Amino acid sequence: MSRRRIGVNMVWMVPGVVGGSEEYSVRTLEALLDRSPADLDLTVFALDTFREAHPELCRRVAVETVGIGGGNRAIRLGAESTWLASQTRRHHIEVMHHVGGRSPAVRPCPTVVTVHDLQPVVYPEHFGPVKSRYLRWAIPRSVRAARVVIAPSEYVRGELIDRYQLDPERVVAVSAGYDVPRLPSIDAVGPDVADLLAHPEPFFVYPAVTHPHKDHATVLRAVAAVVAEGRRLRLVLTGAAGDADAEVDALVRELGLDDQVIRLGRVDREVLDLVIARADALVFPSRFEGFGIPVLEAMALGCPVIAADATAVPEVVGTAGLLLPPGDVPAWTAALLDRLDGRPPREQAAAAGRAQATRFARARSGERLEQAYRLALDLAP
Repeated sequence: MSRRRIGVNMVWMVPGVVGGSEEYSVRTLEALLDRSPADLDLTVFALDTFREAHPELCRRVAVETVGIGGGNRAIRLGAESTWLASQTRRHHIEVMHHVGGRSPAVRPCPTVVTVHDLQPVVYPEHFGPVKSRYLRWAIPRSVRAARVVIAPSEYVRGELIDRYQLDPERVVAVSAGYDVPRLPSIDAVGPDVADLLAHPEPFFVYPAVTHPHKDHATVLRAVAAVVAEGRRLRLVLTGAAGDADAEVDALVRELGLDDQVIRLGRVDREVLDLVIARADALVFPSRFEGFGIPVLEAMALGCPVIAADATAVPEVVGTAGLLLPPGDVPAWTAALLDRLDGRPPREQAAAAGRAQATRFARARSGERLEQAYRLALDLAP
């Protein structure tokens, strides 16, 4: 059986910085590898730091690294059009999957492009002026040139088709899959997390990079309103520091929430799973999501979900969680109070979430990615 050679471009990805798109990219690739397609030969092209960040994936697939750390965006872009192009020819890659939302100027073979969301087009003010202009030029050029376009949700798929007049037959939705892991014991986590989980006060968790569209302000103001009513709770924030990190810190101080807000930063996957599983609810006020991986994780782990009714999130949540108007602080305050009072009962919310999460099993994610690759290969002239 002849093996078809597919490359996966992750040179764009600086591990630990890009948040949900990194989780999505790695998980979908791992889900494909679970299927062990005998006729597909995959090679990942990435930064040097990729091996350390994702050792399990690197044990399962061939990886070529570029020899740069990735801190400079211009150098990464240059490497995609020089080093990656050379590697494409050297490895006789038939289709290159560009997972970062755009393809480089030099493309020696047909492409598949994953667009995680269209935030650079809809909210260009959330990006620096140079990056914003570049992405608004690069995204349409890349998707129109691609043999197949991948979206993480039907929401993003529809946006891509409508905005860029793409052929629906070559735009494929590949959702992020998730299977419930074995949770670690409290003894296996660090002292900060152990203290958090041992404390008697209820807590809510929001795992998100502090970017502007994540709208930490709404849930912080809601927490302040709940505290003003004499109720006790804590808000646990995880994730790397983003462009709005200073504003989040300032608002915590302004609202007098230093004792209520616990910032864990970026934590190991198994630790985050344990925190989510023990939380009274996951709060997700984000105004713009291509999918919303933390929402899926929470439902699968039996954690009630309170989320913004925006973009792709309702597609993931379905009727299994509480969807609220984005930015509506009184509505979020009322939802936190209801959750503290056990409305609806946790068991009921957990059962609904677990049932909804089965629609996004990891195996389904791998199946859809394989279909996208085969579509790209079959379209070869």
